Amino acid sequence: MRAIVFPLLALVAQLSTALAAEVTIRFPVEYAIDIAPGVANREFKQLVEERTQGRVEVKLFPSGNLYKGLDLVQAILRGDAEMSTLTSAYWTALSPKLSVFELPYAFPDRKAFYRAIDDRGFFEKTYDEVEAKGAKVIGVLPYDHFAFATRSKPLRAPRDMAGLKVRGLGRTNSAMLSVLGASPVSLNLVELSPALQQGVIDGLNAPIDIALAYKWYESAKYVTYAPAYLGFCPWMVNARWWNGLDPQLRQIIQDTAVEVALRHRPRSEAETQKAIDALRSHGADVHVQTDAEKAAWIEVTAPVWTQLEPQIGKDLIERVRSYSK
Repeated sequence: MRAIVFPLLALVAQLSTALAAEVTIRFPVEYAIDIAPGVANREFKQLVEERTQGRVEVKLFPSGNLYKGLDLVQAILRGDAEMSTLTSAYWTALSPKLSVFELPYAFPDRKAFYRAIDDRGFFEKTYDEVEAKGAKVIGVLPYDHFAFATRSKPLRAPRDMAGLKVRGLGRTNSAMLSVLGASPVSLNLVELSPALQQGVIDGLNAPIDIALAYKWYESAKYVTYAPAYLGFCPWMVNARWWNGLDPQLRQIIQDTAVEVALRHRPRSEAETQKAIDALRSHGADVHVQTDAEKAAWIEVTAPVWTQLEPQIGKDLIERVRSYSK
């Protein structure tokens, strides 16, 4: 009996080793896995594992469970995480010129933003400093225009922001809040719910489906959807890990990321309207900025463009303006 059992155990061990993935991708993100970018992440995982026939395993770590914020940036650079779709604002810490994507009202509609990220030369120029420091962009996951949500009052005119403590996401977003008269407060995504509930902040600006997913409408009932900032997630990988991959696997991962990101565009657009309707059904006062209101906010926030021109560069700013013409 023992003569049979031991060879069988050895065979099982060999099969387990053969079936084990050659490559494991640690893929931490800050957000919940059931919002629009999370759906794209899950689709990517499924397709990559299928297309590589199990040679690649993708391990998703949602909601900041592994790393969050700037710690996640450093994890990618060190190689402690192979991949992430972390919101773009955090990467400006490595390259200030990336702030060009966050200038107030830089992309009044999604088509303008798509023109920018589909311009390969422009996008490579904006991210060259990040890539020189050890990360590489293999795709872009668009998200949504951020909505302002506040606890105490609706925001219609720029002056309505005065005196409020509002979560700022990065230097440029915080600069915009400052010129509007608000006090920006730096908080990671996972810190926002308790900060709102406890009154540490009066409001925030974030994609509107996150406001729904995290039930911020329970504390911040006044929501203004405005095209002041279009959030997106560069699909980042550790460059050394990426360059060391088997070329066939690297191509499958690259192609799948691009495919998933393109398919994500209409889905994220549809999720915006669903979230607006759902927030209203929960009793939130949701207002979509009118053209006249946009004009007033654009005028008040225009100094941010001038303020940041030295660190971004006039040429990149002019390129961004051209996508909206």
